[in-house]
Amino acid sequence: MEGQMSHMPVGMAAMFAGIFSLTVLYASGYRGVSGLLEGARFGALIGAFAIGAFVVHNYVNLNIGLMLTVQQAVAYFTEWVVVGVTIGLIYRPAR
Repeated sequence: MEGQMSHMPVGMAAMFAGIFSLTVLYASGYRGVSGLLEGARFGALIGAFAIGAFVVHNYVNLNIGLMLTVQQAVAYFTEWVVVGVTIGLIYRPAR
């Protein structure tokens, strides 16, 4: 546990860098509709990507079991929809 906690700042910085990258992607595809709906759509797309690129990858390569795979899929999808909605509610295009 101590080893994990010592790496926590790096993990948090990497997550923020990733979210910043997603914010730039969101801005480039912004359609001008409701921030909540646009953010939820964007978050769902990112969530689907995360499931395909990471969760199923872990299932295949790390043999984590079906139950943990499903739990990770639900957690990742929910996490990224929340992030997408947050980005959508905060983002305001330059006028």
